[in-house]
Amino acid sequence: MPLEDYRRSRMIILRPRSTAYEAARAMADNHVGAVLVHDDHHIVGLVTDRDVALEVVAGDLDAHSTPLHDIMSDEVATLEISASIDDVVRTMRDRACRRVPLTEHGRPVGLVTLDDLLADGVIDAGTAGSIVKAQLEVAARFKPEGALHPEEPARPELSRGRMRALTRRKARADSAYGRLLHAVERHSGLQTREHAELALEIALGSLCRRVTPQEARHLIAQLPSRLHPSLAPFLDGPDKRITTDTIEGDLARELRMDREAAGFVLQAICEAIADSVSAGEVEGFRGQLPLDMKDLFPPTPLRRAG
Repeated sequence: MPLEDYRRSRMIILRPRSTAYEAARAMADNHVGAVLVHDDHHIVGLVTDRDVALEVVAGDLDAHSTPLHDIMSDEVATLEISASIDDVVRTMRDRACRRVPLTEHGRPVGLVTLDDLLADGVIDAGTAGSIVKAQLEVAARFKPEGALHPEEPARPELSRGRMRALTRRKARADSAYGRLLHAVERHSGLQTREHAELALEIALGSLCRRVTPQEARHLIAQLPSRLHPSLAPFLDGPDKRITTDTIEGDLARELRMDREAAGFVLQAICEAIADSVSAGEVEGFRGQLPLDMKDLFPPTPLRRAG
């Protein structure tokens, strides 16, 4: 089944400063369970009816004044409409999510949900179970990453108002950051989390500085939010002195490895980054790199084929 079948003529899209009440009203009026959050350039978040229930209602927040950027899931995995069902399943499993927005040249044009896949009979119960299990293993309040159930009961006096919302958001951010680091370790062969963090910061800092500040911001917006503060100093490009060779040199020096190994690590990091952001963003970022650096991010069809 092609993803074209999930193209929607009308998408429910709100802005980060829209309120939780507006999101709930939009969901009720349109009989949907989620709304996308868009900042004029990219999808920056997703809010579900569950987010409203757990973070606004149970958190004693004011739905009329709570902005969506305080409660939304801000690490949203998107796919181009030209992708396949296998890509959707892989994304849901790898990113521990039930909903995948579809884009066309970066513009939201559809949404695929786990319920859609089951209703259409395109996945079996075992595949659906693996997606649900991946989602249950995501860290949350009172439940460490990897556990399927909470280890202690929630205590109302410790989970009131904005603190609850921020705690849940931090848990999601930590989980997204952990998945990216794990991908860097897996692709590069780096043996420790510390080395993966260092390599990721070196490569991302240089790559962001090589393009315009606007393009760097677009990339950063789709990366785990824990990276945002450390990348803020690198929004002063484009610095044409930065090349693949200089990045490899920095990696080799800081990680104490030879240049060949550093080149392999850089390619692995770029692969992990490309898998963590939308295909449209990869193409936009790649378009600003000089010809001799474009190979760090192969065109989307080639990445999929690999």
